[in-house]
Amino acid sequence: MRNILVHVPHKEKSSFAAQLKKIWLAPSCELARKRAADLVERYKNRFPKAIEALENGLADSLVFYGFPELDARKISSTNMLERLNKEIPAEQA
Repeated sequence: MRNILVHVPHKEKSSFAAQLKKIWLAPSCELARKRAADLVERYKNRFPKAIEALENGLADSLVFYGFPELDARKISSTNMLERLNKEIPAEQA
């Protein structure tokens, strides 16, 4: 998202980002691709560089749909890493 939003004016970032998030929060890959296509069609003339970045990285960013369903909280947070770091004694770190 950062690579895409860098090409969007500041005053438009929050609304554009909300629409981008809907792509990756879609329950299926097909719906995610449809949402991406709708976003491309809507903004291709206004933010061509942002749309180009979206199109270039879309396939890679939707790979997770090929895996079994995961708990999004576990893969989108660093809490597991933080917990692991707490378990390592300070003298070993």
